[in-house]
Amino acid sequence: MAENPINVQEVLKGAHFPARGKDLARVAEDNHASNDVVRRLQEHSKDTYKTPTDVEREVFGKG
Repeated sequence: MAENPINVQEVLKGAHFPARGKDLARVAEDNHASNDVVRRLQEHSKDTYKTPTDVEREVFGKG
């Protein structure tokens, strides 16, 4: 399922960058993200992202 970039930005609200996928998954869970979003971030747990846009591009195939 492709996530809307606005939704991705919302579930990452409060995240500090650079950040690892595992940390972003925790932020997303705290922001009540869908199970799919959390799972996809967990799959990239060891990857480091500099910006939310990097997350959209790398994890969700946007941009």
